[in-house]
Amino acid sequence: MDADLNRRFDYELRRLRKDRASYVKRLDLLKGFEGMPLKRAEHKTGKTYYYVKRQGSNKYVYLGTRACPDVKRICEAHFLKEAIRRIDSNISLIESFLKGFLPYDIYAVNEALPYSYRSETLPPVSEAYLKEGSRWKAKKLILQSEHPENYPEHKTEQTSDGVWVKTVSEVVLYERFKAAGFVQIYELPLVLDDYGPALYPDFTILSPSDMKTEIIVEYVGRLDLQKYRDEFAYKVGRYISNGYIPGVNLFFVFSDRDGHIDSMQINRVIADIRGIQN
Repeated sequence: MDADLNRRFDYELRRLRKDRASYVKRLDLLKGFEGMPLKRAEHKTGKTYYYVKRQGSNKYVYLGTRACPDVKRICEAHFLKEAIRRIDSNISLIESFLKGFLPYDIYAVNEALPYSYRSETLPPVSEAYLKEGSRWKAKKLILQSEHPENYPEHKTEQTSDGVWVKTVSEVVLYERFKAAGFVQIYELPLVLDDYGPALYPDFTILSPSDMKTEIIVEYVGRLDLQKYRDEFAYKVGRYISNGYIPGVNLFFVFSDRDGHIDSMQINRVIADIRGIQN
């Protein structure tokens, strides 16, 4: 929840600032119109007409119907001005929240303690798992280096320990798995026995239970797109054909179209991974 909150707020701040820049740019093209007050009048025929009080004048002058270009410009300018005001308010609120937010994941709490009270092995993982995980990861990183990187140009987001991933949601998942104490590798090449091309699972995690099962977690983000659905189905089919079992050593985390993931869904996956038995 801790990493999830921070990443979500960071994502929201970036989105708000991007929208604000776009609105300000549009408003600059409508300079003067945002300060013009409109007056609306209903005619007995049912039609609506608009009048405007221009700068430097105390009188309203007739513009015409809603179809009048100046009416449209004035309405758009007022909309943009109000949208920017609300965005600025939301940015201020989020920034204030983040300044007072205290991370409460096990690593953040441990690092905040005086050195004498810090634990070298944090729950729920064991010292044996960390040692075995370190050996496992070292071998797998050599394997990863022997394969071409999977679309490196799409990796635009960075995790707290410097791993580049493709989406903000993948950063959230990476940080949640890290906070859970899992040893993981992003996009570790997987060569299956079906002679097909190597697959690149989003996350490969060494089971903290038996310390030998390799667990795959796939982030599924755009099932609203036909091409994405087809590629996802193909990938899942290959996993299952090669002995991977959903809910045992193969897990999926789904998001909505905006990339938002229900935290409870991540909690369930983490709990299931902790319970893996060979």
